[in-house]
Amino acid sequence: MTSAPAGPGLPGTTPRKPSAARQILWLMLLVVTGVPLLLGAWIGLVLLGEDRGWGQSANQVFAWEIAAMMALVLWPLAIRGSHRQFWHNRGRRPHEVAEWGSEPTAPVPKVPLRPGQWIGRATVVVLGGAGILAVSGPQEVTLLILRALGVESIGPDSVWGALQLVTVLLLMGLLLPVMALTERSVRRHPKGSQERFRLEVQQHWYLAAVTAWVISVAMGLMFSALILAYL
Repeated sequence: MTSAPAGPGLPGTTPRKPSAARQILWLMLLVVTGVPLLLGAWIGLVLLGEDRGWGQSANQVFAWEIAAMMALVLWPLAIRGSHRQFWHNRGRRPHEVAEWGSEPTAPVPKVPLRPGQWIGRATVVVLGGAGILAVSGPQEVTLLILRALGVESIGPDSVWGALQLVTVLLLMGLLLPVMALTERSVRRHPKGSQERFRLEVQQHWYLAAVTAWVISVAMGLMFSALILAYL
């Protein structure tokens, strides 16, 4: 991955560490409002399913609800956060890379995107969200994946071990081809050029999307497995 100096008209911004009090306030607000809304939506969907004859158990409805949250909320937020982190670490050597969340990160510079690039990003977001739903929504799929990974009993230890394996395999299998394809386009332009800078921002977005998708799938599978085990 190449380093990119700020191009003309794209000044860098200084990273600022968010206020601890503000973070605690947002967390409290999320818990106080999010948990009742989640449970209320679950009960409402279960009652609606019984009235409409969906034939879905309460556990399956809850699994679909959690999967929808992973696809519609966590997935876009993870892309944004991963993009900032990748951009923050650009150009650093492996031993210089900061652990995620250990340093404040600045917003990624905004660069103009061509229509094809907008379509490409939108396609990734839509297909990625659909994939998260397909993998972590149906409990039958969760069981098949866990059994394929050799998880014989669904418990915290076995599920966590399986998720670690899934995360490593997915990241390696997806990041390497994305790096190879995007790096080839970046290297066609001289260092310091506006076009190279724009392509590097685009490259980091796709790397962030891959990472965010793996995170969302792993989280969705974890919640689905816990629902199977404890509900």
